[in-house]
Amino acid sequence: MTEIRPIEEPEAEGFLQLLCTVFDLDYSRAHSIFFAEPLFDLSRKWALFERGRMVSILTTVALEFGWGRAVGIAGVATLQDRQGESLAAKLIEHVAAESGKRGEGALLLFARDTRLYERLGFKALDRVVRGEIETVREREIPLGMEYEDVRLAYDQWSRADPNRLRRDELRWKYWRWNLRVCTPLGDGYLCLEGGTVREAVFPTPPKAWPLPDHSEWLGLSSMAEHVGVRLREPVLDLFLMGLNVSAVPQMFMTDQF
Repeated sequence: MTEIRPIEEPEAEGFLQLLCTVFDLDYSRAHSIFFAEPLFDLSRKWALFERGRMVSILTTVALEFGWGRAVGIAGVATLQDRQGESLAAKLIEHVAAESGKRGEGALLLFARDTRLYERLGFKALDRVVRGEIETVREREIPLGMEYEDVRLAYDQWSRADPNRLRRDELRWKYWRWNLRVCTPLGDGYLCLEGGTVREAVFPTPPKAWPLPDHSEWLGLSSMAEHVGVRLREPVLDLFLMGLNVSAVPQMFMTDQF
């Protein structure tokens, strides 16, 4: 007997254990994050059960763009002894149908291998690239911006185009939970974390990026072009794939699901 549904509280530990086993994650470290992150929601953690055994899982994340609501799919995992049986495909199809009933008919996900998702109707919308930023000589890095100033700048930017991701209170709480530190640049700002830029918001792209040597960009290829960052030998990291999505979403990897 096959059953597909959101998990219940006593099943959360088993859900996490399956996730860690498939992706080779340290369970004790993942445990502290899994239950504490602000977007944790049992109703968005789906599992396919066979005879009461949890065999395939995924997580959905609520998203909102100017054109409406969507859902991100993450953490698709199937027990190793059951892989190759199209169980993940069956789970995704069910979740897609249920999400549509909730008004979240557009689906997005990040993937290294596109083949499974293409068979389900997903299309590659963009590429996530990583590359060293062409910088100019570093000047003194300004102090971090106040959260309220960052939020105001981002909200103004996101409202300027319907294809840009909006952040509600919960998503801003998640953003702050990840300890984002932002630095002013030109008439905007960027987030430089451990030498990697994952978010950069500018009304007008700056002519130069005065950053430490070997600073990297990690983000959508289209967003790199949008913010005017020039990269040395960018390499493919992931594909952004979508179902029932009519345009390329504009979002940063600070919001990766």
